[in-house]
Amino acid sequence: MQQEMAQSEVEPFSMINKQPVYFSEDWNTGIGGGLWSTGTAMARYFSRHSSSVQKCLQDKETALELGSGNGYLSVCLLAALMGEGEEKNKIRELVVTDVEDHLPLIEKTLKSNSALVRRFSTVDSASKDSEHFSVSASEENSDDTKVIVTEHKWGEFHGEKSSPVSKGKKFDFIFGSDLAYRDHLHRPLIKSLQEFSHDDTVALIGVTMNDTKPKFFTALNDAGFRYERLADHLMDAEFRGNTFGLIAIQRRKRQ
Repeated sequence: MQQEMAQSEVEPFSMINKQPVYFSEDWNTGIGGGLWSTGTAMARYFSRHSSSVQKCLQDKETALELGSGNGYLSVCLLAALMGEGEEKNKIRELVVTDVEDHLPLIEKTLKSNSALVRRFSTVDSASKDSEHFSVSASEENSDDTKVIVTEHKWGEFHGEKSSPVSKGKKFDFIFGSDLAYRDHLHRPLIKSLQEFSHDDTVALIGVTMNDTKPKFFTALNDAGFRYERLADHLMDAEFRGNTFGLIAIQRRKRQ
């Protein structure tokens, strides 16, 4: 309650689906400590098309953010999914990942949004020494999305079944922005997409077209994925054109 009162005295960073989202950049954390343009583009897509996002994810129960950096997009997703009745959020588990030194900033962002993130825990990559945070314990209920913060290095997988990102675990929705901006990241990123996707998984990644070379999309195709860039009219006006893109990715159906 005290945290929510404190939030009411702070100007939200953004409003998504009529929900205030709080966020403070911290570039001292590293490259993921701030909000890059493609992250803003995806956040605005979640905001301006929240009803479409709800519809697309209405049968999805688990979600994974890759390369979160700061936790902002995960909070934006939860805000976009806020609804009533049939449009109520069906996501039961959201796993937010990055390398270890970015996890404290992710935790800070989640704690700053306790109205949206009510169930929250941090688990290390080997499922040891779990530390749980009940952000809003007095109001917690079974319908709240369980949010888990954990380290994941793309292309590396743990055999422990209890790990939130164990080898063989599948997610219904995978998302992230500015993930394929260097050529050496393509192979491990695609390995993670392969490992965590089932046949009906939908992935959405934001890219800066100048940084994400055509070879990434060729590698996606070779790995058995099909992809489609979201139409320009779905993007906020300043992100239309050839500079930025939101790319929907899914396994090709087996014949």
